[in-house]
Amino acid sequence: MNTINARSGMTAALLAASIALFVSPSAVAAPTETQTASTVLGATAYTCEFSGTAVHTKEPTPVHTGPYGDAPVTSTIHAGFLVHTYYRCINKYGNIWYELTGSIDNGTPNARFIYSGYVK
Repeated sequence: MNTINARSGMTAALLAASIALFVSPSAVAAPTETQTASTVLGATAYTCEFSGTAVHTKEPTPVHTGPYGDAPVTSTIHAGFLVHTYYRCINKYGNIWYELTGSIDNGTPNARFIYSGYVK
């Protein structure tokens, strides 16, 4: 079985601090299973919660820089791969996306998303 585990070098403290800049001064704790993180990038907004799950790709899966189909694609994951996810995100249209790096703060170039329709 093929496995992908994408992980950024950002620590939980940095992630929490970055989220706090855009959510509220009281959001200093790192996201946990019961906490959510919201991100607004200009007119695009999405909400994420920690998932810590693994999904299988059922077809070639484009990896996007944001949780939207029009976000730039950085790579493609082949069908049949096991992919570890860190966050389950819902964009402003109600579509479910999975974040692969653990980096979801505003402006993070490392954040990568796959659409839930490509996985099982």
